[in-house]
Amino acid sequence: MDKKILYQVDIREWIEQAFGNEMMIPVYGSIKNQKYDIFIQSYLIPVQDAEQQLEKDTYDIGSLRPGFTVYGAWEDSEVVYDRFNSGIGAEPLVIVRDYDGLAESTIEIVEEFRLLFNLYFNNTANEYKDLVDNIVAVRIKNDGIVEIHKKYLKRYLAVKKMALVLHMDSRCIFYEYNPLLKDNSLEYRSGDNTIYYTLHIGKCNTGCKMENFSILFGKKIVCGCDIKDSGVWPYDAEKKYIDFIIGLDEDGNEIKYTSDPSKLSNHFEANSDAPDYLTPVFFDSAVLEKYYSKPEVYKIEDGIIRCGTLWSLFIDNQQSEYVSAYLGDLGRDLPSEQEQYYWRSFNKAIAGKLSEVKFKRDFLAQATNSTSIDFVFKNTYVKVNKKFSDKMGWKLFIDLAKQDIYNFEGLRVPINNSIPEMDMLVLSLVKVLLDSINEKEIVRQLTGNYEKLVGSISKLEAWMVESGLQGFEAHIKFLRNLQDLRSSGTGHRKGKEYQKITKVFNMQKGNYKEAFANILEQANSFLNYIDENINSMKIGKTGEQW
Repeated sequence: MDKKILYQVDIREWIEQAFGNEMMIPVYGSIKNQKYDIFIQSYLIPVQDAEQQLEKDTYDIGSLRPGFTVYGAWEDSEVVYDRFNSGIGAEPLVIVRDYDGLAESTIEIVEEFRLLFNLYFNNTANEYKDLVDNIVAVRIKNDGIVEIHKKYLKRYLAVKKMALVLHMDSRCIFYEYNPLLKDNSLEYRSGDNTIYYTLHIGKCNTGCKMENFSILFGKKIVCGCDIKDSGVWPYDAEKKYIDFIIGLDEDGNEIKYTSDPSKLSNHFEANSDAPDYLTPVFFDSAVLEKYYSKPEVYKIEDGIIRCGTLWSLFIDNQQSEYVSAYLGDLGRDLPSEQEQYYWRSFNKAIAGKLSEVKFKRDFLAQATNSTSIDFVFKNTYVKVNKKFSDKMGWKLFIDLAKQDIYNFEGLRVPINNSIPEMDMLVLSLVKVLLDSINEKEIVRQLTGNYEKLVGSISKLEAWMVESGLQGFEAHIKFLRNLQDLRSSGTGHRKGKEYQKITKVFNMQKGNYKEAFANILEQANSFLNYIDENINSMKIGKTGEQW
């Protein structure tokens, strides 16, 4: 028999050293293995009363549920309602609701904690997440163990001016009976009086045989951080500003300057010796990859990046080789030092300049349409589809499902000029341009016999023929070529057919930026053809109003 197991040496070491110090701190739940049966629970207590909780090793706080307490005899009693009905100011952090056995129990995190940090509950992963910092603050594991991120727990305790009392009940369940092993007990209290536990070893008769057992009861106090480090207003950290490269000096050395708006010059005679707030700062276009890769969080539009309503940054994204933003906007609008450093990693000194579109919008106050082919395509797609719907009574392109909208929003001239990115963009364009063609309504409009007509492109072509349109052949050919590019390159293994179609789109030399820009040009030409011929198109049966 290993006496270390019965004496729970590894559990005691965990309590004394690691328990409550982990990044994800277990605050509730059962842990069972071949050695031990452990149950952890916790509660909050005012800081000044925390040490008193270590006078005993038992958990005797009660259920911490709303209710009344009656003080005195009924005739002269005082009835007091308490939110958690503890009598000592204790509060729960984890709330377990068992519904008196009438429904499956649920585990909840106290509302105040969730609201303080504006945590989002992902019911698929069963976790609460800080979407701003992209950190899982609370995780409820499949085995029912609840873990809370140390950063959020410490800050919550600081704001509440409370301490967390972690209570552990650990029982040794894997052992062999040793009749010579004497009953024993021991206790431990840390020098700073934040840990207290007792261990009891004995024998019991289970009815079939005698067995040795050990039970450990222990408590550990976890205190909050300094209130000034809580990150909650007005104790949120003062914003820091980093330097960006704004050009080169006469010797070719990089010129860097702070993005702090208060230290930049403006048109009101502030900081006249400093660079202007509107100094363009240039970045490799790959800076946008992070934002395109998370369409559920970020939106890249013509001239702006948005992160929900949390923050936005005006940019000049009319060029395919680089992106620019004003020095002052980088400091004012990027929400954190971390975000600024991300942009700084793509910052470079180039002989760039503001696009004509950006200049007209910002300095001439002229409403100017984008000239970047990706935004031109998106704007034309939306405009033509609406115009078509208004005239025909049905949309030429049906709306994308919510889960597919990223295919439209993420269309762009390739950033990395790589095959994987090219494949992804071709697939997205096919979904937007081909898979979204309203086959159902087109078939309703056809009057001829087309029993062997297969595919949206063929049906669109037949409808154009019946409408008496001219000059559509080149556009139909482009659509078929685009479908072949998708089928031979993205949908299947790349082979001879892919090599053939890459020649059609002039992709042999890996010039994916140029090639996809040309594809978007042709797609835009097709949309313009539809726009120019809407009034000549055949209006047949009235379809469903989309």
